Amino acid sequence: MKQLNKLAYYLMIAVAAIAIGSCSKKGDDIPDKADPKMLSFGFYAEDNEDNLFRDYIVSSVSGNAIQIELPKEVDRTNLVARFTTTDNTTVTVSGIPQQSGVTKNDFSTPVDYIATEGKTNARYTVTIVNAADYVWTKVATYTDKPASEFDMKVNPATGVPYFFYMLSSNDAEERKAYVAKYQDNSWSSIGDAISAGRIGTRLSMVLDNEGQPYIAYQDYTATKAQTPTIQRYNGSNWSVVGSVGIFSSTIYYMSLGINPTNNQPIIFNSLNVIASGESLQKRALSVSYFNGSTWSIHNEVSGRLSSQATGPTWSKTVGDALYLIALNSTGVQTYSVYTYQQGTWTTIADKVLEAGALNTYLSQVGLDVDHDGNIYIIIADDGQTNGTYNLRVKKYTASTKVWSQVGNVINVDVSKGDGRYSLAVSPSGVPHVFYRDHQSFPTVVSFDTEAQDWTTPEVLEAVESQSTNIFLGFAADGTGYASYINKSNNIVLYKYDAAN
Repeated sequence: MKQLNKLAYYLMIAVAAIAIGSCSKKGDDIPDKADPKMLSFGFYAEDNEDNLFRDYIVSSVSGNAIQIELPKEVDRTNLVARFTTTDNTTVTVSGIPQQSGVTKNDFSTPVDYIATEGKTNARYTVTIVNAADYVWTKVATYTDKPASEFDMKVNPATGVPYFFYMLSSNDAEERKAYVAKYQDNSWSSIGDAISAGRIGTRLSMVLDNEGQPYIAYQDYTATKAQTPTIQRYNGSNWSVVGSVGIFSSTIYYMSLGINPTNNQPIIFNSLNVIASGESLQKRALSVSYFNGSTWSIHNEVSGRLSSQATGPTWSKTVGDALYLIALNSTGVQTYSVYTYQQGTWTTIADKVLEAGALNTYLSQVGLDVDHDGNIYIIIADDGQTNGTYNLRVKKYTASTKVWSQVGNVINVDVSKGDGRYSLAVSPSGVPHVFYRDHQSFPTVVSFDTEAQDWTTPEVLEAVESQSTNIFLGFAADGTGYASYINKSNNIVLYKYDAAN
């Protein structure tokens, strides 16, 4: 009997051990509860080329409703999203698998993203709303040194505005060349006095596709005074490109460009006093190319007559092409537009006078090119009212090779504001114009794509500005900059960005 009781006792212990082991094994086999999550979500410029120009990101998703503000100009029907999720999570939209940074969707209405792990789903609804409108805000005034004439360009590599100016001084010999930039909310000089001595009022700046600046000026220290000298900044020092005074003829007008074939400077000049041995005629358009070591001077634009007198010029290099506009000042003033590609000049518009106009105002021209290769130009003519020179913006559509007018003329008589104005096209393809109104107040307008006309003029500052050039430009992320010189000979800078 004792042996039976003992056997029963051992059997009970064995059964209990098996039960405990079985329960333990069963507990180990129970998987953790699935919890699929969307961790971050955004739209990145590099995934949405020519549509977005900066990143818009929700870095940490909270809840199941994701709202992102985008500029109203963005095409929402064809956007690529980038996202991160918890491990082992797949994502679909309307049953279609989604690949972060690759899959396109129409976000003109809210989009439901389904995050799935195993048999567990989580729904995230993405809604796009309009971002705050961009506004012009005064950000800085350069008071380190007084300036008279100047040029502004936005660095294509960094988005930083650069300023090339002539020192304002009663002592002509102190009117030297200086360059400054505005970065991280502060001004800084790029070197000290750059020229060896006095420079003239004709000056120009350009930055190559790596962001290195070139400046050109009328050099009074050259063997022949008022001939052009070009300098380049290599990141630490300025140096003369070629020689002081690259040729011996003096000049009327001047502008710098970048040769798309070698990323070297091209200089466009209207000649004044022709030096012995230099063959072009007075006022002819002289084109000089730099090959990295020497200048090839006084070349001509193919198809343009040597006898065609030239006023102001402006160029822009985009990709493998340089675009050039030139005012023609023989008799009735007209304009011509050219492209330079693979070493060949092509005429896009030849000696144009707008319908109804008696003349084009010989003061300034402007040109810009959008991401589709469409050319925008700005001129002033009296086609609307003879004798009153209004601003007119024209567009050359690359796909159709047809010119059209952008909106109505801008109703300002630029002859009463010293005829200075500037055109720039934002990365989203919207043209903007900066000009002096009839009181010489700095004024901006932009093209309203819905109304198909220019916005109401906005006076940046109800203070008369100096009768010098004014400039407008955009960084690659859509930030705009406008600059002018005030009556105290200070460079004033405005910034165009989303309102806070």
